[in-house]
Amino acid sequence: TPVVEKLVLKDTIQPVSAGELKRAIDKAQTDGAEVLLVELNTPGGLLDSTREMVGAMLSSRVPVVVYVAPSGARAGSAGFFLLEAADVAAMAPGTNAGAAHPVLELGGQPDAVMSQKIENDTEAFLRSFTAKRGRNAEAAEAAVHSSHSYTAEEALDQHLIDLIEPSEGQLLAALDGRTVTRMDGAKATLHTSGARVEEVKPTLREELLGWLVDPDIAILLGIGGALLIYLEFNTPGTVVPGA
Repeated sequence: TPVVEKLVLKDTIQPVSAGELKRAIDKAQTDGAEVLLVELNTPGGLLDSTREMVGAMLSSRVPVVVYVAPSGARAGSAGFFLLEAADVAAMAPGTNAGAAHPVLELGGQPDAVMSQKIENDTEAFLRSFTAKRGRNAEAAEAAVHSSHSYTAEEALDQHLIDLIEPSEGQLLAALDGRTVTRMDGAKATLHTSGARVEEVKPTLREELLGWLVDPDIAILLGIGGALLIYLEFNTPGTVVPGA
């Protein structure tokens, strides 16, 4: 029975996400899985982490399938790069992808020259693998320089993805017998009919770190810390009894 390893990424893309993906790729390679299926739903994240993840996907010995699901999910910003880097890119109906223009992590606006350098570098990064995957590099670049976003149907029409499938089971059925071209030019035929799907669960450490780096949690912790500092300045000894 063929094995399909499955990783669910449904938060912002950050170093914890990169660690999870690398671990899933290693497990898929060790277990001799047919493919690694990445179910994706993200608003975006850090470009450095995205580069790490794309590099891991491009060098993976096991074909990587990225599936934007369930309906209502998105592959925004950083997620768009992951979708385009996959050996097979798929979306569920009612999903969208794109809006990948780079922005500064802490807000603000760089000067015109720096902004152009960042944009050109990001577009070149995207072109470096979309062309190899046989996808529409021009439409992909529009997601960067124009923050364009695509519905699943638009992405398929623009040759940005390979499949639209409403469920995981139907996706695996559609993948069976499909031949993909790896980054080194080698061909691989997928055998996913009747495959046993094994989900790669996050470790306790990854769950904890993922919770801590969540933007909403980080803001709450920052506000809580500021309030405690304010309280200590106004009522010395309140925060640390006996100080």
